[in-house]
Amino acid sequence: MLERRNLKNMINDILKAVKKYPSLVITIGVVVLTAEVFNRFVPVMAMIIGIVNMTGGNIIDSILAILHMLLDLQNLPLILVTAAVIAILFSLCVSLLLPGYLLAASDGLEDGPKKKGLFRAGIKKYFMKFFHMTLRVVFLAVVLVVFLMVSTVPGIVMTRVSISNSPELLVAAIFIDIVTVGVIFASLSFFSIYTYMWYIASLATVNRPFKLGKQVADRRFWQIVLGLLIFDVIFAGGFCIIFMISNQFIKYAFGWIFATAFFTVLALYLVKFFKNNIE
Repeated sequence: MLERRNLKNMINDILKAVKKYPSLVITIGVVVLTAEVFNRFVPVMAMIIGIVNMTGGNIIDSILAILHMLLDLQNLPLILVTAAVIAILFSLCVSLLLPGYLLAASDGLEDGPKKKGLFRAGIKKYFMKFFHMTLRVVFLAVVLVVFLMVSTVPGIVMTRVSISNSPELLVAAIFIDIVTVGVIFASLSFFSIYTYMWYIASLATVNRPFKLGKQVADRRFWQIVLGLLIFDVIFAGGFCIIFMISNQFIKYAFGWIFATAFFTVLALYLVKFFKNNIE
């Protein structure tokens, strides 16, 4: 009964915030539409699928092929320059949109009249702060992804050997795979949750916002892990359905609507979690 009441309160708060600030939906909608247009001309997913097809559709070979491509010394300069340019552009976009968005989301969850000029105030007050934060987040995210991909190699090798040549190693391979999955899940959970709370805490304090965000997350850590896991399942399920749609127009339209609603709700959920646990 308590969980149903909390869910109902959450839905009511989200609807109230969106009604108070329609820009919360509009901003996400524009970002998602821009991403879809970009993907239309630079098909990232098609490139990933192409790598998988080149390796015969084997996920193990695909991971090894990507690792080889990333760690090849001949490709390293181009990869580093490309990553730096993308990081700077991404940080600029985040710094322009996110501070004002979080201010609007926070005020939207409060009672009282609508405030004007929050996006402009967010840029004026938090642009440089969020720019530096995002550069660090991107760098740490790249390091984490490379680390996690490298950490999968022992499990991949052991699994392949146990399947093809040494069935007696299957138990050990399963154990290593379980440990690997656990490490990946824990790493991504800690990184994503602390990053989310760090950004939101940056609006609440000038000194040590990461420390405040970590404290807030730690108070109900497993609650937010479960909440984000539910979001992950909904996201994966939604896009599985979208990819099964054959009509391209309907696929893009439904994907745009779903992604806009999903990320709007996720953002408000995170801000509400922070506000509930800081008070």
